Amino acid sequence: MTAWHPFAGSIQLAGYDRDDDDSRIKKEDAARQTATAQEILRRLADQPGIVLADEVGMGKTFVALAVATSVALSDKRRRPVVVMVPPSLKKKWPRDFDFFSKKCLKQGADSNVRAASAETAVEFLRLLDDPIERRNSIIFLTHGAMHRGLTDGWVKLAMIQRALYRRHHTQSLRRSLSRCLGKLLQMGWVEQRSEGILDRL
Repeated sequence: MTAWHPFAGSIQLAGYDRDDDDSRIKKEDAARQTATAQEILRRLADQPGIVLADEVGMGKTFVALAVATSVALSDKRRRPVVVMVPPSLKKKWPRDFDFFSKKCLKQGADSNVRAASAETAVEFLRLLDDPIERRNSIIFLTHGAMHRGLTDGWVKLAMIQRALYRRHHTQSLRRSLSRCLGKLLQMGWVEQRSEGILDRL
Protein backbone atom coordinates (compact mmCIF):
# COMPACT_ATOMS: atom_id res chain seq x y z
CA MET A 1 0.00 0.00 0.00
CA THR A 2 1.38 3.44 -0.90
CA ALA A 3 1.29 6.39 1.44
CA TRP A 4 -1.37 9.05 1.05
CA HIS A 5 1.51 11.52 0.92
CA PRO A 6 5.11 10.37 1.34
CA PHE A 7 7.13 11.27 4.40
CA ALA A 8 9.26 14.25 3.29
CA GLY A 9 12.92 13.36 2.92
CA SER A 10 13.82 16.89 3.98
CA ILE A 11 12.56 16.22 7.52
CA GLN A 12 15.20 15.06 9.97
CA LEU A 13 13.77 14.65 13.44
CA ALA A 14 17.18 13.52 14.69
CA GLY A 15 18.34 17.09 14.19
CA TYR A 16 15.93 18.26 16.89
CA ASP A 17 18.15 20.07 19.38
CA ARG A 18 17.45 22.92 21.78
CA ASP A 19 21.07 24.17 21.50
CA ASP A 20 21.73 22.15 24.61
CA ASP A 21 23.45 18.77 24.45
CA ASP A 22 21.53 17.57 27.52
CA SER A 23 18.18 18.02 25.74
CA ARG A 24 19.25 16.64 22.36
CA ILE A 25 16.75 14.06 21.17
CA LYS A 26 17.98 10.48 21.30
CA LYS A 27 18.41 8.65 18.01
CA GLU A 28 15.99 5.92 19.03
CA ASP A 29 13.34 8.53 19.90
CA ALA A 30 13.87 10.27 16.57
CA ALA A 31 13.57 6.93 14.78
CA ARG A 32 10.33 6.15 16.67
CA GLN A 33 8.84 9.55 15.86
CA THR A 34 9.81 9.23 12.19
CA ALA A 35 8.30 5.73 12.00
CA THR A 36 5.11 6.99 13.68
CA ALA A 37 4.75 9.86 11.18
CA GLN A 38 5.35 7.47 8.27
CA GLU A 39 2.74 5.04 9.60
CA ILE A 40 0.19 7.83 10.03
CA LEU A 41 0.70 8.90 6.42
CA ARG A 42 0.38 5.28 5.28
CA ARG A 43 -2.87 4.76 7.21
CA LEU A 44 -4.41 7.99 5.97
CA ALA A 45 -4.30 6.50 2.47
CA ASP A 46 -7.42 4.48 3.28
CA GLN A 47 -8.97 5.94 6.43
CA PRO A 48 -10.27 9.45 7.18
CA GLY A 49 -8.35 10.08 10.39
CA ILE A 50 -6.23 8.69 13.18
CA VAL A 51 -5.76 9.32 16.90
CA LEU A 52 -2.20 9.87 18.08
CA ALA A 53 -1.94 9.32 21.82
CA ASP A 54 1.14 8.99 24.01
CA GLU A 55 2.63 10.21 27.26
CA VAL A 56 3.68 13.82 27.76
CA GLY A 57 7.07 14.57 26.23
CA MET A 58 7.06 11.73 23.70
CA GLY A 59 7.05 14.06 20.69
CA LYS A 60 3.40 14.01 19.57
CA THR A 61 3.56 17.63 18.43
CA PHE A 62 6.61 17.04 16.26
CA VAL A 63 5.10 13.86 14.80
CA ALA A 64 1.97 15.86 13.88
CA LEU A 65 4.09 18.68 12.42
CA ALA A 66 6.11 16.13 10.42
CA VAL A 67 2.87 14.73 8.98
CA ALA A 68 1.46 18.19 8.18
CA THR A 69 4.75 19.32 6.62
CA SER A 70 5.04 16.15 4.53
CA VAL A 71 1.55 16.73 3.13
CA ALA A 72 2.28 20.43 2.49
CA LEU A 73 5.53 19.66 0.65
CA SER A 74 4.09 16.90 -1.53
CA ASP A 75 0.76 18.48 -2.49
CA LYS A 76 1.13 19.58 -6.09
CA ARG A 77 -1.88 21.92 -5.84
CA ARG A 78 -0.24 23.64 -2.84
CA ARG A 79 -3.40 23.52 -0.77
CA PRO A 80 -2.86 24.58 2.85
CA VAL A 81 -2.91 22.00 5.62
CA VAL A 82 -5.27 23.13 8.39
CA VAL A 83 -4.22 22.29 11.95
CA MET A 84 -7.01 22.80 14.50
CA VAL A 85 -5.67 23.95 17.86
CA PRO A 86 -7.48 24.65 21.15
CA PRO A 87 -7.49 28.30 22.30
CA SER A 88 -5.11 27.48 25.16
CA LEU A 89 -2.46 26.32 22.63
CA LYS A 90 -3.02 28.85 19.85
CA LYS A 91 0.36 30.52 20.50
CA LYS A 92 2.28 27.36 21.38
CA TRP A 93 1.73 25.48 18.09
CA PRO A 94 3.03 28.30 15.83
CA ARG A 95 6.09 28.62 18.14
CA ASP A 96 6.63 24.86 17.97
CA PHE A 97 6.36 25.00 14.18
CA ASP A 98 9.01 27.76 14.00
CA PHE A 99 11.29 25.61 16.12
CA PHE A 100 10.50 22.51 14.03
CA SER A 101 11.17 24.44 10.82
CA LYS A 102 14.58 25.64 12.04
CA LYS A 103 15.75 22.41 13.62
CA CYS A 104 14.14 19.58 11.66
CA LEU A 105 13.95 20.78 8.06
CA LYS A 106 16.96 20.66 5.79
CA GLN A 107 18.18 23.99 4.52
CA GLY A 108 16.07 25.08 1.58
CA ALA A 109 13.02 23.07 2.58
CA ASP A 110 12.34 25.45 5.47
CA SER A 111 11.66 28.27 3.01
CA ASN A 112 9.11 26.10 1.15
CA VAL A 113 6.87 25.66 4.18
CA ARG A 114 5.27 28.72 5.76
CA ALA A 115 2.65 28.86 8.47
CA ALA A 116 0.07 31.38 9.62
CA SER A 117 -2.61 31.50 12.29
CA ALA A 118 -6.32 32.32 12.11
CA GLU A 119 -8.58 33.02 15.07
CA THR A 120 -11.71 34.04 13.15
CA ALA A 121 -13.56 32.83 10.07
CA VAL A 122 -12.65 36.02 8.20
CA GLU A 123 -8.92 35.53 8.87
CA PHE A 124 -9.20 31.91 7.77
CA LEU A 125 -10.99 32.76 4.52
CA ARG A 126 -8.43 35.48 3.75
CA LEU A 127 -5.61 32.94 4.13
CA LEU A 128 -7.42 30.47 1.87
CA ASP A 129 -7.88 33.22 -0.70
CA ASP A 130 -4.17 34.14 -0.89
CA PRO A 131 -2.59 33.73 -4.34
CA ILE A 132 -0.50 30.59 -4.68
CA GLU A 133 2.85 32.46 -4.70
CA ARG A 134 2.32 33.72 -1.16
CA ARG A 135 -0.06 31.09 0.18
CA ASN A 136 0.82 29.58 3.55
CA SER A 137 1.45 25.84 3.61
CA ILE A 138 0.03 25.33 7.10
CA ILE A 139 -2.77 27.25 8.83
CA PHE A 140 -3.21 26.97 12.58
CA LEU A 141 -6.95 27.47 13.07
CA THR A 142 -8.18 28.10 16.61
CA HIS A 143 -11.11 25.93 17.71
CA GLY A 144 -14.32 27.97 17.50
CA ALA A 145 -12.95 30.30 14.84
CA MET A 146 -15.66 29.37 12.36
CA HIS A 147 -18.43 30.78 14.53
CA ARG A 148 -16.53 33.41 16.52
CA GLY A 149 -17.83 36.82 15.46
CA LEU A 150 -19.46 35.32 12.38
CA THR A 151 -22.08 37.98 11.75
CA ASP A 152 -21.23 39.20 8.27
CA GLY A 153 -23.65 37.81 5.68
CA TRP A 154 -21.06 37.88 2.91
CA VAL A 155 -18.63 35.82 4.98
CA LYS A 156 -21.40 33.29 5.65
CA LEU A 157 -22.11 33.17 1.93
CA ALA A 158 -18.41 32.61 1.19
CA MET A 159 -18.38 29.71 3.64
CA ILE A 160 -21.44 28.15 1.99
CA GLN A 161 -19.80 28.56 -1.41
CA ARG A 162 -16.58 26.96 -0.14
CA ALA A 163 -18.49 24.03 1.39
CA LEU A 164 -20.19 23.35 -1.97
CA TYR A 165 -17.07 23.92 -4.08
CA ARG A 166 -16.52 21.04 -6.53
CA ARG A 167 -19.22 18.92 -4.92
CA HIS A 168 -21.43 17.00 -7.31
CA HIS A 169 -25.21 16.58 -7.31
CA THR A 170 -25.94 19.74 -5.31
CA GLN A 171 -28.74 21.14 -7.50
CA SER A 172 -31.55 20.33 -5.04
CA LEU A 173 -29.47 21.65 -2.13
CA ARG A 174 -28.82 24.88 -4.02
CA ARG A 175 -32.55 25.26 -4.75
CA SER A 176 -33.33 24.78 -1.06
CA LEU A 177 -30.66 27.29 -0.07
CA SER A 178 -32.08 29.83 -2.50
CA ARG A 179 -35.45 29.64 -0.75
CA CYS A 180 -34.04 30.38 2.72
CA LEU A 181 -30.90 32.34 1.90
CA GLY A 182 -32.22 35.67 3.17
CA LYS A 183 -32.99 34.31 6.63
CA LEU A 184 -29.89 32.14 6.73
CA LEU A 185 -27.56 35.03 5.99
CA GLN A 186 -29.67 37.56 7.92
CA MET A 187 -29.75 39.66 4.76
CA GLY A 188 -33.38 40.70 4.49
CA TRP A 189 -33.00 42.23 1.06
CA VAL A 190 -32.25 38.84 -0.50
CA GLU A 191 -35.48 37.94 -2.23
CA GLN A 192 -36.75 34.60 -0.97
CA ARG A 193 -37.74 31.84 -3.37
CA SER A 194 -35.66 33.44 -6.09
CA GLU A 195 -34.20 30.61 -8.14
CA GLY A 196 -30.55 31.08 -8.95
CA ILE A 197 -29.98 33.75 -6.30
CA LEU A 198 -27.21 31.67 -4.69
CA ASP A 199 -25.29 31.33 -7.96
CA ARG A 200 -25.75 35.01 -8.80
CA LEU A 201 -24.45 36.10 -5.40
